[in-house]
Amino acid sequence: SIQAALDDAGMMAADVGLVVAHGNGTPRSDVSETRALNAIFGRDMPPVTSSKWAAGHLFAAAGMLDLVIALELSRRGVVPGVGNLQALASGCADLNVTAHTRDARSSVALVLSRGFGGTNSAVLLKAAG
Repeated sequence: SIQAALDDAGMMAADVGLVVAHGNGTPRSDVSETRALNAIFGRDMPPVTSSKWAAGHLFAAAGMLDLVIALELSRRGVVPGVGNLQALASGCADLNVTAHTRDARSSVALVLSRGFGGTNSAVLLKAAG
């Protein structure tokens, strides 16, 4: 879904400035998400964050919250850290995520959302301005 979003937007992986990952904190999900990000970005992965550590999963509303967060991050040019991050799960070592706020590489945000029943979506957005 990430490559399809890039193709649809006419963008390259290098255009993405930040990733708002689904990041629900379960090893199986986080490892598969890390693999997908590695397949697209490799060693040039943009900064990654997630909001579920602070807001919870929220079920169907989680993706909408992540879109709102991504728009604001895109506007501000920052990528907040994952506040409760202590160590990355086995299989997630290559994920470009920290507990500290960093600058985004560009104003293009990639939002990943996954759900029960196999939902797997990727959306690219950029704040107007």
